Amino acid sequence: MQNPGPRIPMLDGFNEGWIEFEGGEAGSRKGKTTFEAAVRTLIEGA
Repeated sequence: MQNPGPRIPMLDGFNEGWIEFEGGEAGSRKGKTTFEAAVRTLIEGA
C-alpha cells in the first residue's frame, strides 16, 4: 500500500467500536480468536 496513513485510523475505529458497518451489528460479523489459532490456520493453508 502506497499511502497507509488513512487506513490505520479506520482500522482503529473498527477495532475500538467507534466506526460501525451500515446496519450495525446485523451488517457485520465479529468474533474472537487467539493469535496462535490464526497463525496455525495460515501455516496449515500454505
